[in-house]
Amino acid sequence: MQKEIREEIERIGTDWSAALAGKIYNLYQRIHQADARLEGVKETLKDIKYGPHERNVLDLYIPAKNSTSSVVVFSHGGGLVSGDKSMYKNIGTYFASHGIIAVVNSYRLVPGVIYPGGGDDIQMLRDWIYQNISKPEHGGGNPEKVVLVGHSAGGLHIATNIYAAGDPTSRTSDPLSPPVAGVVYLSTPFSFNSTPDARRSMLKAYYGADEGDQLDSRAPVGLIEAIPKEKDSAVFDPKRLPTLIVVTQYDPEEIQSPVFQFVDRYRNKSPRGILPELTVVPGHNHLSTVCSIGTEDDVQGRMLREFIGRVCTSEGLPK
Repeated sequence: MQKEIREEIERIGTDWSAALAGKIYNLYQRIHQADARLEGVKETLKDIKYGPHERNVLDLYIPAKNSTSSVVVFSHGGGLVSGDKSMYKNIGTYFASHGIIAVVNSYRLVPGVIYPGGGDDIQMLRDWIYQNISKPEHGGGNPEKVVLVGHSAGGLHIATNIYAAGDPTSRTSDPLSPPVAGVVYLSTPFSFNSTPDARRSMLKAYYGADEGDQLDSRAPVGLIEAIPKEKDSAVFDPKRLPTLIVVTQYDPEEIQSPVFQFVDRYRNKSPRGILPELTVVPGHNHLSTVCSIGTEDDVQGRMLREFIGRVCTSEGLPK
């Protein structure tokens, strides 16, 4: 099956569409269904409300043995219009089986949300975790050891939340309140200059524009550029907010170019001149990188565990 998936990834190349995403997802589902064990998972709590909307819900995966008290939060992708936490049980069970409390959330989708609603959902999620994750019934996690992981649109919403100071209308005062031990952006669209015309209607529905200054200023790259210098010390200092950016070898152009644009803007803002971590995952495409987590192909999963181990624990990599 892994060989079949790799051949399909290579055949697809850097092309991307909802239909191609469906093919990759279905191939991996056959693996996950054949190996649907919950070894190392003590309990899974479903559909916990973290906000007022029906999609402001999360699933919580509690390890049978919590070896680190660290918490990983995964926000799915889906082009702002699709996706759900239920599609990524593999991620919750994988981290819980390695002793890490896992939160997998859904968030509002277009047309039921406009900018900066996605970032607002992330803030509500962070608030819920900070107030609740240390409770025994929620795993007894450490609210100071929370790592945010966003894939594609999920990463976009996390970036909107973290760099909200770049929007003068933002209600967010402190980007690191509640605390964030680290942030991971997986194949995230940080700007939209390379977005295909077929997806421009989605941008207009969410941002109120599909091109021009209004769109550019609200994308993460634009938010970064607009953050006042006196406010940038924390979010652009990887010693204070460890930041890992992951792009895959077969990501489409609409992801590739914005990633390197983002790194360049980050570098220019960094008060200490320190780069964020940047990794290219070989042999994977836009969706396979997250679907592979929990399979025998442990490249992406192990990378994330190593990052969590470094930023959250003194013991290093969770076993």
